[in-house]
Formats: sequence, structure tokens, C-alpha cells
Amino acid sequence: MAVEDKAQPRSHRPASSPAEAILRLHTLTGTAPSTRGEKRALVALSDAMGLYAEMTVTTAHLGEVIASAFDIPWIAELHTHRNTVTLDGLNHLLEAATDARRIGALRPLPPKATATLVGLEWAGFQPAISKIEAVTRIAALTGAPRETLGPGSKERKSVLTNLADRLLPGVALDRSTKTRLGRSLAEALEVGWTDECSSTGETISLLGLNTILAGAERRLGRLGSSLATSMVTDAEAEGDALAAALASEIRRWPWDGRDAITWLRSNGLRGANDNEWQGFYFEARAILTLEKLFPPPADPPRAQFGATTFDYTLYRAWDLKAHTAVQQFPTEGRETREPSTVVLNDQEAIRTSVAEQGLGFIIMSGTAVMDEDGEFVEWQREQKALAGVKTARSNSGRSRMRKAAFVPTRIECFWIPDTPTLDAAIAAGALKHQSQGRQAPVGDAATGRERRPKYSMNLALARERLLISSHSV
Repeated sequence: MAVEDKAQPRSHRPASSPAEAILRLHTLTGTAPSTRGEKRALVALSDAMGLYAEMTVTTAHLGEVIASAFDIPWIAELHTHRNTVTLDGLNHLLEAATDARRIGALRPLPPKATATLVGLEWAGFQPAISKIEAVTRIAALTGAPRETLGPGSKERKSVLTNLADRLLPGVALDRSTKTRLGRSLAEALEVGWTDECSSTGETISLLGLNTILAGAERRLGRLGSSLATSMVTDAEAEGDALAAALASEIRRWPWDGRDAITWLRSNGLRGANDNEWQGFYFEARAILTLEKLFPPPADPPRAQFGATTFDYTLYRAWDLKAHTAVQQFPTEGRETREPSTVVLNDQEAIRTSVAEQGLGFIIMSGTAVMDEDGEFVEWQREQKALAGVKTARSNSGRSRMRKAAFVPTRIECFWIPDTPTLDAAIAAGALKHQSQGRQAPVGDAATGRERRPKYSMNLALARERLLISSHSV
């Protein structure tokens, strides 16, 4: 299966960890992640290609078989380690699978039949893979206000009441509780409803939301529509869904510096040795979360521009940034508010992306708990030493106080649709030229290498011009 398509070259956004690569392979093939790691993901990929490999073969051999079917080279020394597939190997297969999906040579596996949707009439239904996708699509069906998830990623009753009011205004429904309204909607839409559609604590399961979504789509003659139907032409809808999902999920992540750095290191991710660990941690966690919650499009936008690769793509390209809005000094009992400036990316990369397809920024702001007693920085240096990492000297010769913990407070989404908007934002001061200090010195060098200029964003001014979504955490 040759997947080369020179007429429409695309830049592959490589996964930064095996966990991300595995998750993206599952979403490409329409299968649920499991505890079997890359083996299950590659089996799903082989099934989607019609190879139907046996689980008894080694993961390394399975990767080679899939590569051969894609008609791409497979280098054992680079792509495998003993009987497993390396991150390079997973990215090699992920790039080929993404290209195959784009040209229609790879299609997601059909969803398994459920007790609520029985019969051939539901063959075209595309179930949501997450609750945030489900409530986004349900709201979009009737033009209802965009939905978010509540604490614990629980759907809000409004997604059902809005659907009832707009789709079934004259139908008597049991609205006494959320789960009863769900069952009543299912009955009115003539779809099945089982005990698995709801659970204790007044919660509608993903199965229940998909059941209602399918019934509503059929009622409106839109069975077979997807997330792209509501997002592909609307950057605001896409950005709001992404920001809402992160605002809901971010509460679950540990933000103690030691826990976050341990997680980064155990997953082989960059940032564990960095002073600004919270930015790398947010980026890595957010990418995994969004990849899990939103199905990838068949033709993703370009992510790589020169040496810059933007962090995440759905129907548009987005970059993820962490911003320290407040520094907290618990021992001294004081707080300081930081400038509302966020350093973005390489100017040329931003300009090129904006001109071609637009570009978005998802920015998490929060409070940094400062390492007043120095215990955290000593621990981090010990961890670096154990990992064989030598601490580089700073150009100034001074060491800044570290952040021992971080408390997220807000997720905001900014969108730059075109070059005139970019230039207008620069003229208004919302975006500014940002010269970069040199890199840390290497070896005996007195100073580090020069870095290309970036843009910085003044959040206060950007909110007036570029903000499309904002959610408290």
C-alpha cells in the first residue's frame, strides 16, 4: 500500500512519546486504547489495513509487516529494540498511516454494535469518542449554546434540556432528573436505552450520549455527520471545544513540581531538567488529552514550518503555552502579579502558518508557588545528576528562583485567521517583536548561540482582538 502523495505534501507532526504515538494510532483506526501498549495499537492498524495480524507475533515483526504493506522502509536498528518498536518506529508508521488516511487508503474500523443501536440503519453513524465530542455535536445539531463539561468531566443537564426544547418542543418529557430526561429523550427519538446508558450520581454515560446523538441525527436527517460538521468552518467552535476540554481535564493532573517532573522523565519527555518545567508538562499533558478526546481529521493541517513544529492539530494548527500570572511566596505570605506577556514562536513560522491556514494559541495561566527555601531546586539538581545531565551555566551567571508547584487558573484560546489580522495585532501592541537571549553556553564557550526572533503576546491587548474562548479551571 504505497501512501506517497507528492501532489499534496504534508508535514508530519511527530509524537513526542510512545504514549502519544500509541494514542494517535488508536484514534486513526477508531479503536479504544488498551493496556497492551503499542502491540494493541499495531494490531488495530493492521486490522484497519485488512492485514488482520495475529497477536502471537512480536511487536517488532508486526511493525515490519505493516511497514511493508505501506511500502515504506523499515530499519531494524532504528525502528526496533529487541522485540518492541521504538518511538522512531512508531512515528514512522504513524506518518504513513496519517498519509494513508488522508488519501482514503486507511479508514477507521467500524464501531462495535451496541444494545441501543441495533440494525443496519445505524451503520453510517459515527459515534463520539469522548463526552466533550458528544456534547459538542449534540449542541451543534440545533444551534444550541456550546457545551462544556462540569467537575469530574460530567456532562451538564443543559445539553439535554436544550436538545429537548429545540428538537422536541411539543413532546412531553420527564425532566425531573438528568437521567430520566435522557431516557425520555431516547424513547421520544425511538432509540434503545439500557442501564449502561446512565450510572449513579446522575451521570449519562458516553454510550447514553451517543445513543441520544444518533437518534437526534436521524430525526434531523443528518445521520453520519461528524465533529467536522460543526468545526471545519468555525475556528471559534473548535477553539472553544479544545479549551473547554482542557479546562475540565486539567484539574485531574498533579501540579506539584516533583510529581510533574517525575512524570515527564518516566515518559521520556523533554522538560524534566528545565527551569520552566510547567510549560513542558502542560504541553505534554494537553496533547495526550486532546488526542484522546477528539478524533483526527482525514486531512490534518500543516504543523511544521522550518524548524518549528506547532504542538497540536485538529482542523487547525494550535500551539500550547503556559503563563505565570502570579508568583506566590507562602513563607513570606505575599504574592506578586507578573507581566501579562507570553513569548510565542519563531516569527517566520508564525507568519507562514497564518498566511497559509491561520494559527491558534491555547494559553494556560496560573499561579506559581515559588521555591523559597531552595529544597525543590536541590531535588531537581539531584535528579539531573542521577540522569547524567550536567547543569549548563547561565549567560548572566545568576540562577533564578524555581517554581516548586503550579496552580492553573484559566485556559484561553486566541486565533489569528490571516495576515491582515496579524499585522493589525502587531500595530495595536497585542503582538510584539521578541528578541531572544542566547542559548546556555556549551563546553568552554563564554556565551551560547544566538536564537531567531519570536513574537510575544500581550494578553490584555490580545483579549480585545484575538480571544475566542476563555474558561476558568
